[in-house]
Amino acid sequence: MDNSAIVSGNAASSRSQRAPHVPVLEAAEAPKDVVAVYADFQRRMGFPAAPNFIKTHGHSLAAARGAWGLVQNVLVGGVLPRTLKEMMFAAISQDRHCRYCQAAHLACCRMLGVDAESLGHLVNDLPNLSPVKARDIILFGVKCARDPQGLADADFALLRSHGLNQSEIMEAVAMAALAVYANVVADATGMSEDSMFAQL
Repeated sequence: MDNSAIVSGNAASSRSQRAPHVPVLEAAEAPKDVVAVYADFQRRMGFPAAPNFIKTHGHSLAAARGAWGLVQNVLVGGVLPRTLKEMMFAAISQDRHCRYCQAAHLACCRMLGVDAESLGHLVNDLPNLSPVKARDIILFGVKCARDPQGLADADFALLRSHGLNQSEIMEAVAMAALAVYANVVADATGMSEDSMFAQL
């Protein structure tokens, strides 16, 4: 086995066991306006409880409302299917090594009925994901998140060849940007994975 993989794995495990840099703000201690954001987030996302993602944002009402506004409009709403966008979110988080967001959005994929084989492709073998249209949209999202300045006319032409219009292409770009935002917040704050993710 590659020793660097062991070291990397141990480092990731060590990071996940540390106390977060910014702890969650539980509803019992949060202002009413923040609690209302938690409740709406939980209900619309379909979680059994408000996740650490929104409860970490809860220290700032502006941040909580802003994050939820992005999530409800770009991820939950829109024209592209939420399932496809959750898969893109999980693949981008895998590519960017964000353990929290990967766990959260793989859980969302399972909640929405994505099969185990497809989930395996998302994190281990993305080029062989099917159907091809979904694969190409997700790969576009990963490239957009990793190297937005590297996107070329051919990347957009491929999306158009699958029938995506300008609105849907813009939604894919926004989805990639949202995933990067969430990855940065989760990693910068040292967010702990919610136990419910493993149960969903």
